[in-house]
Parts: sequence; structure tokens; C-alpha cells
Amino acid sequence: MTQLLPDRDTVEPGTELAVDIVGLTKAFGGLRAVDDVTIRVPRGRIHGILGPNGAGKTTVLNMVSGFIQADAGRIEVFGADVTRMQPFRIARQGVGRTYQNIRLFPGLTVLETVVAGAYMQRSSTIAGAILFSPGERRERREMRERATELLDKVGVRAGSSALAETLSYGDQRRVEIARALATNPRVLLLDEPTAGMNDAESEEVGRLLLDLRDLGLTLILIEHNMRLVEEFCESVSVMNSGALLAEGAPTWCLEQDDVKEAYFGKRSDAARIATLRRARRGESGT
Repeated sequence: MTQLLPDRDTVEPGTELAVDIVGLTKAFGGLRAVDDVTIRVPRGRIHGILGPNGAGKTTVLNMVSGFIQADAGRIEVFGADVTRMQPFRIARQGVGRTYQNIRLFPGLTVLETVVAGAYMQRSSTIAGAILFSPGERRERREMRERATELLDKVGVRAGSSALAETLSYGDQRRVEIARALATNPRVLLLDEPTAGMNDAESEEVGRLLLDLRDLGLTLILIEHNMRLVEEFCESVSVMNSGALLAEGAPTWCLEQDDVKEAYFGKRSDAARIATLRRARRGESGT
């Protein structure tokens, strides 16, 4: 049974929802990877989806972005039903995406990789592209300028002419975020955006998330860095074995016994790890 933050719902009545997931279910063979999950994310919020490996988190994002079709349930993005839409149509509804396993185009430079994301929203015609019309030239120039701005915003330190695949793991993550932003999303789905980064780099990503939220984006991220989740996420949904386990404020959810058990096993182990976490923060155990 899903635990909710005491004394209030996670979404107040009348709130505009950026993403409304209701009763989402997906089975692979006899295994229910996602089982009747409901997640409602208001516009302009940073929302985390947490859970141990195999909880169903990435499957949820795959259904929201159209790469997997749900067996049951409904997905709406700003009121538009995208449950059965193809991925490119969902992208044009304003949903951007990064992946758990980095997906960069081999042989493309850093700049070209980000420009490739902008092609999702380009307005020039096929004839204009073939004839290289003035409008086509202007649009390509604007896409390159925009890509340069985004690379600077996400903090990619390598030159834009470097091959994207030769960058460090952390910089490849940043390039992937920049490419997703180049699609001009209203909702950004991030699957483990700080994987492979040290604490300082993760903190930079967290501040970037706040900047993007302040620009009006809604962000939904899967993340295992609990320090980042507690500092930057405004609400979380915790999953385990395909089901929703808890939902509400990050600190409250992470203190629930069922959540600790899902992550750490038996409760005595969870209590020991919670004590270690408090010690790392300089808090007393009393």
C-alpha cells in the first residue's frame, strides 16, 4: 500500500499537472515490471523516482516517452493523452529524455551531437534543406548557436569540436542533457543523470536542475544519489518490485521503514545504515 506524506496530498487540487500517470501497468511475460502505478507531477517541479535496481523506474520513463507501450493505464502530458503515441510525437509534445546507458552518435562532435537534438523541432521544409535556402541556412546557424549556449550551460569543458564519444563519462552525461534540452522540452526525463560523477560534479548537476526548473521546465529524474535527491527534489515516488511504495517529501519517504527495507533488506540493517547516514551529516543518533 502506498504511503503518502502525512496531513496533505502530494498534489493540491487545481494544480496544473505537467505529467499525469494513472494506473500504469506493464508486464514482460509473467513478470509485472510496473503494477498499477500513479504518479502526478505538477508543472515546474523537480520530482524523483526512487527505488532499488529492478523496481520498474526506467520502465515508467520508457512508457512516458513512448519507447514501451503500457498494458493498462493512462499518461497525459499537459493534458494531452500520449499513452499510445510514438516517441517522436511525444517529443514534439515537449518531452525530452536522457538514458540510463549513455546513447551518443558515434563519429559526431560534441556540437554536432547537441545540434542533432534540435532537429526534432526544426521548421524548415525538405525542399529548403535540399536547396540549402536562406531560411535553411539561418535555421542551421541558429541551431549551432543554441547548441553552443547549451553546452556552456551544462558545463561541458571539452571543446565543441571534440568527438563526443572521447569525453569523460561525466562530460558525456552533460552532452546528453544538452542534447535533450536542444529539443526545447517542457518536461525533461533524466535517468540517473549523475551516474559516474563525483560529489562536486553531482552538485553542479543539481544546481543545473534548479536553473532549469526556474526557467519553467518540469523535471522527473531517476537517481541513486540520495544526497542530491534530498537537496534538490521537491517530491519523490518510491517504487519496489513494480509497485509504488511511498510518495511525498524526500526526507520523509527515505525515513519510512518499508522504504529502508526495500533498499537495504532487513530492518536491523536499515537502522544501521540510517545511523551511518546521520553520522556522515554530523547529526547525533539520539
